Amino acid sequence: MKRFCVVLALFVLVFSVVPAFGEQKTVLPSVVERVVLNRDFFTQSGILKGYEDYLLYDVNRLDGERIGVVLICPSGFEVRVVYGVKTLEVLYLDMLLPEKTRREVMRRESVSVADAVKLANLL
Repeated sequence: MKRFCVVLALFVLVFSVVPAFGEQKTVLPSVVERVVLNRDFFTQSGILKGYEDYLLYDVNRLDGERIGVVLICPSGFEVRVVYGVKTLEVLYLDMLLPEKTRREVMRRESVSVADAVKLANLL
């Protein structure tokens, strides 16, 4: 019985270690890279105030003076906001409700706004 327990413990140990060292890779959402590239926008004080509990799905620099942000609110609505980079003024705001499968994909590929701001401030 003692041998059986030792063999069973060995199998549990081997199978729990394989995922940690195997070919599995942790993939960060691509929005993290865009947060780093646009870190000057996210480090400005008060930016995205009121959106702390939202998820950040996308960030795009439209030109030197505008940046677009796609957020997902806790109720599932997609919020698109275009900011003036120099003035931090909202130039455009739109809200829509994507279909459920799209919302699920967006949530998986997003990071919280609070975490995005913290990441930008750490760099």
